[in-house]
Amino acid sequence: MTKFSIIAASLLMVATSYGASEKPKAASDEKPVAAKKIDAKTETVKLDTGASKISWVGKKVAGSHHGTVAAKEGSFEVKNGVVSKGEVVVDLNTIADEDLTDAEYNKKLVTHLKSPDFFDVEKFPTATFKIDSFREVHNITPGEPNAIAKGMLTIRGITKRYEAKLFYTPSDTGFGVKGKIQIDRTQFGLKYNSKKFFDPKVLGDKLIDDKFEVNLDLVAKK
Repeated sequence: MTKFSIIAASLLMVATSYGASEKPKAASDEKPVAAKKIDAKTETVKLDTGASKISWVGKKVAGSHHGTVAAKEGSFEVKNGVVSKGEVVVDLNTIADEDLTDAEYNKKLVTHLKSPDFFDVEKFPTATFKIDSFREVHNITPGEPNAIAKGMLTIRGITKRYEAKLFYTPSDTGFGVKGKIQIDRTQFGLKYNSKKFFDPKVLGDKLIDDKFEVNLDLVAKK
């Protein structure tokens, strides 16, 4: 065997021995660690019916009337300190007028508002606003509402989508909201003396505006 052959054979033996001794790397049995899921903290906040106030204004050609109506109950779902949805139920049996000082006329107006001409309270004793979206508005003009609540408003068994622009004030114990909603009564079957259904010339000063205003001052507490 030549010197070159001896060197080549030696190198081949070393290479073969090194390859046989080296074991292939095994795939890791460890599974990737999944990110820990953090559940949103959800709380239910109840409407404080005693501290809350709802008022209304109705207008007609000959003037206007205003009064109050009471909230029956309400609750809101709050996730990580932010309102996500809720519901306010209004007791229409509590409709009251505040501008007529004559007891007889006052009673006559309230009785008429509760009759089938208007809210038909005996058949539909409550009105409900179910909130499915509540959004805080940032970078707003000072003095403008800072939140928008959207949801389904039900009056006289008829449901329509409505929204309310609100002044929202959160606190450690709950929150407060103030704002107003303009409601078209004819969308809910309140057609009495409306220009949409009757001749304005015939109605004269008995014509009543189709829209009435609801002012909210609600307080919710844990």
